[in-house]
Amino acid sequence: MHSLFRVLFAFVCLVGTGVFAYSETDCNPINQTCPADAALGTEHTWWFNSTLDDTLWNMTTGDIDYTSTGADFSIKTENASTLLVSNFYIFFGVMEVHAKMAKGAGIISSVILQSDDLDEIDWEWVGYNTSAVQSDFFGKGNTTTSDRGGIHPVANADTEYHNYTSYWDKDRLEWWIDGTKVRTVNYSEPLTVYGKNYPQTPCKVKMSIWPVGIKGQSIGNIEWGGGYVNWTDVPFTMSVQRLRVKDFHSGKEYKYDGKTGTYESIEVVSGNSTAKQEIEKTPSKTLAQKWDDLSEGVHIGVYCGAAAVGVIAFGAFGWWCHRQRKNGRLQRALDDGQNGAELKSLEAYKLQWRQSEWGQKSYQQVPNT
Repeated sequence: MHSLFRVLFAFVCLVGTGVFAYSETDCNPINQTCPADAALGTEHTWWFNSTLDDTLWNMTTGDIDYTSTGADFSIKTENASTLLVSNFYIFFGVMEVHAKMAKGAGIISSVILQSDDLDEIDWEWVGYNTSAVQSDFFGKGNTTTSDRGGIHPVANADTEYHNYTSYWDKDRLEWWIDGTKVRTVNYSEPLTVYGKNYPQTPCKVKMSIWPVGIKGQSIGNIEWGGGYVNWTDVPFTMSVQRLRVKDFHSGKEYKYDGKTGTYESIEVVSGNSTAKQEIEKTPSKTLAQKWDDLSEGVHIGVYCGAAAVGVIAFGAFGWWCHRQRKNGRLQRALDDGQNGAELKSLEAYKLQWRQSEWGQKSYQQVPNT
């Protein structure tokens, strides 16, 4: 088993090739004094068929493509990757993701919880095996052994959405697939070194697709990923339909008290978290909603005003029509009068012409004497 960020740490020397790389944590509270972690402080479900709120999520590398059913995390070019990170933390809780893994040797799909001091709870899919998912966990970045992982069968993991849920409290870890519990790890058992390697500090949500089957990786990592990536097969795509996250605490933020990294050392600062305020923020109202908010009296006033305007408009239209009809009659009368005068003039001219003709004929018929 391999941890996402344990493998990524080995990518530092490959920055120039386009593979993303960064330190394992921006500030490790076990080694230094760090800012408090912003809490989620509530429970919320994100549907990935629309743009995520960038005050709650950070697209660290790459881009995601939104579709009608979810969001596609894709590798479209050689050595590229895509990583989405929450801007909030949970201090014990539930993470439920409905996802389809990416298919392809050397390609890893991951949805994990990770803390500032490198506690970690993983769901990981290796692209060559589309019939299984791997569970794993780490405490304080301890990667001296890789015997803490589990492999769980999942039919058609690359073509069908499945529900992958992590339950996490101070006593136990549970992994569930489609409503069935597939694994439990208790805080006090040999696998956790009796709690020493048990995740117990506030964690962010991290979703990613990235290549492990590339030059520069160790033989062990490449074998784990199923060999080298065949870049002629791009794109490689992991799809996420929705994500539910529940924080078991309801504070504003989480502070490390000292450098022990135990759950007892975490201070829950009271108050409403920024994330909760953003999630519960009332959206802008539509015109219909604003209309519904008005009182009945205002509704009646608007109706009466609209009716009055309608009456005035109707009356004005009737007056205009009447005026047009009147003007039309007058014009016809004038036209008729003008035509009558022309007819009389024509008749007079015709009569005069006939009389002239008759006079000439009478003159021609008189015999010479």
